[in-house]
Formats: sequence, structure tokens, C-alpha cells
Amino acid sequence: MNAPHEDPRFAAAIALIGRTGAKSTQIRYSDDEQPVVWMAVAEYPRGRWDAAAGRDPLTAVLRLCETLMDGGTCAHCGRPTGFDADDQDFDQLGTDAIICWTQWDPELKTFRRHCKGS
Repeated sequence: MNAPHEDPRFAAAIALIGRTGAKSTQIRYSDDEQPVVWMAVAEYPRGRWDAAAGRDPLTAVLRLCETLMDGGTCAHCGRPTGFDADDQDFDQLGTDAIICWTQWDPELKTFRRHCKGS
């Protein structure tokens, strides 16, 4: 397993969680039984929490981003939101899509929404 800091999507995903309004983000693991399970936990105001799990820290953080982003409403363009963690070419889903996708931009090394700037 590669260390999370070796994949630039890890830090970008943590930053994205912060942009959703999280007060804090934690990475935890449980090794009580096999396999080891990693959890990404975000704390929000008024005692609200969200969490997701995976076999490694990166998967857990990306799944939390998906949980937080999918099915929301973009505050900028009003379209439904979706999250795509794949490191394919940015904008491969198209800017005229029904969904405002937040997708990995490898050039800028960040997750950004497709309606940015429009």
C-alpha cells in the first residue's frame, strides 16, 4: 500500500471535505479483526458527523467525498452535484452535463466543480 501522502488526491480530498463545511477531519483505523478498515470522519457544526470506510486511507477519504457530494445541489449553478475521483482527463464529463461534477483536475492537483468560472 502506498502512503496516502504519495497520492495528491489525498490532500485534495481532505481540502474538499473542509470546503463542504467540516470543522475537522480525522483518519482512523480498526485492526481488531482482519482486514484492517480505515475510516474518514468529518465533524460539522451542531454535532453532525459523516463517515466512510475503505481498505486504505485514500479509499476512505474518497468515499467520504462521494458521500458528501453526490446528490447535493451546487450553490453556484443550482444543478445536482456528483463526485468523480478518477484521475482521468478533467472535464471528460462535459460542462453541459445535467450534473455539476466535482472531479480531479490533475493539472491543478485539486478537486474542482465543472461550473467553476461560469
